[in-house]
Amino acid sequence: MYQALYRSFRPETFDTLIGQEHIVKILKSQIESGSVGHAYIFCGTRGTGKTTTARLLAKALNCTSEKGRPCGECEACKAIAAGNFIDVIEMDAASNNGVDDIRSLRDEVNFPPVVGRTKVYIIDEAHMLSGAAANAFLKTLEEPPANTVFILATTEPNKLPATILSRCIRLDFKRVPEAVLKERFAAICKEIGVEAADDALSLIASNADGSVRDGLSLLDRCVSGTKKLTRDDVLFLLGVASIESFIDLTDAVLDHNASKALSVLSNILSEGKEALQITRDWVEHFRNLMIIRYSDSPEKVLNLSLENIERLKAQSQRIDVEGLSKCITKLSSTINEARWAPKPRILLELAIIELCQ
Repeated sequence: MYQALYRSFRPETFDTLIGQEHIVKILKSQIESGSVGHAYIFCGTRGTGKTTTARLLAKALNCTSEKGRPCGECEACKAIAAGNFIDVIEMDAASNNGVDDIRSLRDEVNFPPVVGRTKVYIIDEAHMLSGAAANAFLKTLEEPPANTVFILATTEPNKLPATILSRCIRLDFKRVPEAVLKERFAAICKEIGVEAADDALSLIASNADGSVRDGLSLLDRCVSGTKKLTRDDVLFLLGVASIESFIDLTDAVLDHNASKALSVLSNILSEGKEALQITRDWVEHFRNLMIIRYSDSPEKVLNLSLENIERLKAQSQRIDVEGLSKCITKLSSTINEARWAPKPRILLELAIIELCQ
């Protein structure tokens, strides 16, 4: 059975984990010095390696190799990678977020490891724990059993109680830079026998927006059934308008060039994009410009990579708050009208002409 790329190429050692060198350095140091904490919180946006790193830490704590840990080759490492190591328990807090689930966990915690050195509990989507469940879990964090490590992975640490946050070592995962993603994707394409154009990989890395898993999912979709990948293939297969398209469309509007704007729109639509979705994405583009122009730290607010933020900075200086308000208001109104219109494209074209006046 075919296995998705994000599963086939999941890192098996710390050395193969990309984009999180600051976290790897901390964990390696703690493992080598024997100062691993009893509880961690791994924070960061989706697809940046939180669960993967949790498994790597679990491997390192149970690895039987005398050299670098985890080795990825011993029986314990292989069993953890396969998901059948009895002393590594993964729990999805999104579907197991009640008090009874945590009480069951607390009862199990009291038993020592069966086959490994350390029992590791990986709790994914930890912010989904109910208030009562979080309070029940707090007692276990306060008095942790010997040879037990808890790893809480979450995209929203602000939703966790301060009492839990204060008892854990917090490690923040960063978005992976496009250059690093592109290099990794190129290596994968070479390994699976796909000839990928440089600009095609750049486009995939751009749309991944710092998420390794999202990027690998996009790459998986693009290389399926082909041995050669071009930028046009990527644009067609992803079914989305690129950031460059919205930059060109917005530049035409700011230049009051209705002819060029309509031409750019026509090119986007010819790629199979829907007019209503284009309008929604364009509103998001103007919102990004607003945040970049008026925020000192836009990377903390926007769900964009640093590279994409840099792309939008120059354009954000061309439009003031009045212009932003006009564009967002007009396009939002167009979205409401286009929902019931037989031909949303006409409404979007009319909005473009009005915005260019």
